[in-house]
Amino acid sequence: MDDESISTILAEYDRQKDRYLEFAGRCESLVKELVKVEGHRVHSVTSRLKERHKLEEKLRREGKDYKHLGEITDIAGVRVITHFEDEVDKIGTLVEREFHIDRERSIDKRRLLDPDGFGYLSLHYICGLHAERLKLAENRRYAGAQCEVQIRSILQHAWAEIEHDLGYKPNTTVPSPIRRRFSRLAGLLEMGDQEFKSIREELESYAARVEHEIGVEPSQVEIDDLSIVAFCRTDKLCLELDMAMAKHGAASLYSPARGKLLAEELRYAGFTTVADLRRELEKEKEVILCQFTKRVRSTGSLAQGICLFHLAQVKLAKKGVNELAGFYKTFNMRTTGQTVQESAQRVVDLVRACR
Repeated sequence: MDDESISTILAEYDRQKDRYLEFAGRCESLVKELVKVEGHRVHSVTSRLKERHKLEEKLRREGKDYKHLGEITDIAGVRVITHFEDEVDKIGTLVEREFHIDRERSIDKRRLLDPDGFGYLSLHYICGLHAERLKLAENRRYAGAQCEVQIRSILQHAWAEIEHDLGYKPNTTVPSPIRRRFSRLAGLLEMGDQEFKSIREELESYAARVEHEIGVEPSQVEIDDLSIVAFCRTDKLCLELDMAMAKHGAASLYSPARGKLLAEELRYAGFTTVADLRRELEKEKEVILCQFTKRVRSTGSLAQGICLFHLAQVKLAKKGVNELAGFYKTFNMRTTGQTVQESAQRVVDLVRACR
């Protein structure tokens, strides 16, 4: 392109950049809203306006020939980063349904990569707002505006960012030794995406069956953040003790989605399986409630499994003050008005008095 044509488009950019910036933000907000409504979880959704110097660089590249700013499709951009590779197409389906797609200029760059090539590429859409959305007063000024929506996984994004920083692209001539190293790394990242997906599916499968396994063979179910939530939700004695504690403290009970911290606390106290919990909970139920009622007056809400938290303390209190104090220190527990050692001593004394 000649200098005069470039100057004309840059001048148009200067006049229109605020509109494009607002349009990018509008598309970002819309994608975020749609992702939330559809129940998808993504790592991030961000927008950007193409910087003026980047636009000028693009216009000066060999082979470029634009008549006006509207022919350039990536002035406004939105990037969606998913956690897993298989979520890219799910978000893509959502974008296709909710935006007007310029099919001729949209591209799935993943399909362009040679089987023996290297590099992670994105799913790219050139989008405009649907006619129905353009009827809304707040959207009318975006008629004719287009936004480039890129969708890629976290690992694909990591590759693209590092590749960009190194200055290499798949269609450039890369020295053979470097190309081989790129290819190995791309293979590792592809395997990483697949492994993360497999791990996610295995966790989902485990979460679905762990409740049954607890009922059938509790001695084979290790304490972890999923099994402990299932145990708290289904074990009769655990539920009874939790409800008694909540009643004493005039509190409500809520069910946490994961039980990572409680699982760590129980493992610290020496519990390893669900069978251990059942056995000790039955053995110490009176002590657990007794020391709780002497320690706690009222509280706003309690998580299901509060009785197990106190079971861990009862078990450690039986071993001595230092063991319980170590528990408090490890998990940074607050001891209002007392030192950790004094707080541990008080609980040890209460446990002994409740026996």
